[in-house]
Amino acid sequence: DSENTDCVDLSFDLHLGANLISFYALPEDVSIGSIFNQLANGSGVMGEGVGAIKLDGQWIGSLTAVSQDDGYWVKVDSDISLSVLDADPVNYDTDGEVVYSIHYGNNLISYSFQTSQNLGDALGDAAANVYAIAGEGMAAMYNPEYDGNGDGWVGSLQAFEGGSGYWLVATDDFEFSFN
Repeated sequence: DSENTDCVDLSFDLHLGANLISFYALPEDVSIGSIFNQLANGSGVMGEGVGAIKLDGQWIGSLTAVSQDDGYWVKVDSDISLSVLDADPVNYDTDGEVVYSIHYGNNLISYSFQTSQNLGDALGDAAANVYAIAGEGMAAMYNPEYDGNGDGWVGSLQAFEGGSGYWLVATDDFEFSFN
């Protein structure tokens, strides 16, 4: 444990096929081999513009380490529970809150908190630079003129969830941290 936080153990129930995840806590060793060592040969992990596949017990590809601000597609050939032990929460570590550098277009991001939060509250003023957000099997579009739930979000995705990854579609380059 660090002096700033208590370690947590993460558990991801991965289903057959592609799973969109992220890490709100990370262990000291963030190498892909350490984080995903439990996955079988033939499993793959893809981030935005990077990826790796496990062949003969070795991870091969351009993705070498897990980051606190990125989301990941994890492809498995059967249901499995992935455990990550002794992880420090990323938003309370020594380098402070997670800052996202978003570029125009599609960004595969993490949600850096364990507790869920509705889209409008989580993004705050940064929502003005977001066209849409997609999670695994759900999405929402931002329309500031829509007043249905009071924050301009329309769609099946209502909240960010700890451990889930998201595609954020940006209308401009910007930086933000989740509220």
